[in-house]
Amino acid sequence: MDSLQWLWIAGAALAGAASGVSVCHWQMSRTIELLRQRIERAEQARNGAIERSAQAREQIAQLNQAIAAMRRTHSARAAASIAAPSPEERRARAEKALSEARPDDATAASSRPELPQAFRDTEVLEGKP
Repeated sequence: MDSLQWLWIAGAALAGAASGVSVCHWQMSRTIELLRQRIERAEQARNGAIERSAQAREQIAQLNQAIAAMRRTHSARAAASIAAPSPEERRARAEKALSEARPDDATAASSRPELPQAFRDTEVLEGKP
């Protein structure tokens, strides 16, 4: 072979290698750009989640403070409004309840109500033809 053919073969090989490198570079740069975009979206989502969790923590702290304040005011009101009745007041209430009781109420307070018996009309059929 003469040198011109070798030159053509070397030129074709170099051109093929250059085109292969350029195609690989284009494909890899496209893949790298897609991966960068995915990482950027993931970082944005992560930052958003961090912000939302911080806001939720702040709201939880505010709600806990509000609940504690409401409990304090409620317990203070309950303690102020509920005074222990004196023995005379308790006696008066008991006498009033007894006077208002129905006279036909003959059920004793300690008696237990009878439980209904299930299947009263059933009979054991042992030994019956």
